[in-house]
Amino acid sequence: MTFGFRRGWGWLLLATLTLSTIGDEITLITLMFRTAGDHAALAIPLLLIAQLVPGLLAAPYIGRLTDRRDAGLILIFASLAQAAIVAWLAFSASLLATIVGASILGLLFAISGTATFALIPVLAQGLGMTLARANAGLEFVRSAGMLAGPVVGGILVSSGGTRNALLIDAGSFALLALVVWGSGIRRRTQPADGEEQAAPTLLAEYLPLLRNRRIVIMVAALTLEVFATAIADVAFIFLITISLSAGATALGVLTAFWAGGMLLGAALAGAIAERYPAKWAFATAALMGASMLAIGVMPVIVVPSLAGVAVAFVVGGAANSVHNVAVRTMLQKEAPPDAHGKVAAVYVTATRSATIAGFLAGGLFVPASAFTAYIVGGLLGVIAGLAGWGLFHLMR
Repeated sequence: MTFGFRRGWGWLLLATLTLSTIGDEITLITLMFRTAGDHAALAIPLLLIAQLVPGLLAAPYIGRLTDRRDAGLILIFASLAQAAIVAWLAFSASLLATIVGASILGLLFAISGTATFALIPVLAQGLGMTLARANAGLEFVRSAGMLAGPVVGGILVSSGGTRNALLIDAGSFALLALVVWGSGIRRRTQPADGEEQAAPTLLAEYLPLLRNRRIVIMVAALTLEVFATAIADVAFIFLITISLSAGATALGVLTAFWAGGMLLGAALAGAIAERYPAKWAFATAALMGASMLAIGVMPVIVVPSLAGVAVAFVVGGAANSVHNVAVRTMLQKEAPPDAHGKVAAVYVTATRSATIAGFLAGGLFVPASAFTAYIVGGLLGVIAGLAGWGLFHLMR
């Protein structure tokens, strides 16, 4: 394997990733504004699914591509393609163009996300930090984007319209491509003699990972946790607007509480997840489940309140960040370096499949049973953490 990057570019690369993550959120909020018309009840779910499905279907091939080619170049080309598609969407306002563009962007997000996952160990080595701390830095970047992106996107749309917002976002992707190119970051695995000529089947390439019981248990527990969280995500808006009789302001403030918790968790995650990433991955999965369960049982033990939900969101958001860092660190340590692209593909496939299934399951509880949705999601999250850790510990 050949890897490395130019000294002095590491922190600039992280800063640019922050801008790009904010750009991701700007794109999502802008496209949702664009589709929020007379057919929003159909168009918005279609938009969200369009962003998930293409990347899900292509994930195994993206993982193989990342392990066979230079992940740095893949990230450059994916970022340039994202810039081009977002710029095209700025001048194509029809619903069909929006859905098609969102589908292409979903595929490109999967490609750039897999390449970034594979490049994190390279970035960690170049910055002289542990793998857990590098993953924590990336998580902090993403949390900051989740917090700032919707606010910036809303301001841009209200002040300059969706076209200007999308053009600014396209510029963030182009800037990321330029910085990645300037940094010279490389991660190129060298195939063994005759490997490319042998052309193994896709399944044969993934079998070594699928035979690793520790990875399989981790991914299975992760899948159940994401499924549980997606159920609660669907119920969230109904929990606030119907069950708690609050409005859009409360919805936005509580979303910020979750993102703030994620920022706090990301700041602590590097030190927490450094020594025992698997242990913390399962523990925080259970803690996220407990935070959802606490919201669900509020009508039984206390008077439901926005303040109670806010506290649960800060705890759940912080646990979410530590969980993400611990899972990525564990998978990167457990898989050999020449399989980081494929293990990222397994990770993406699991999380996206669970998200779609969770969205569908969550629809069974709304609009009238939001608290019940949080009870179900919370119980599943606690089970994912505790049962997953028990099975994983046996595999040691």
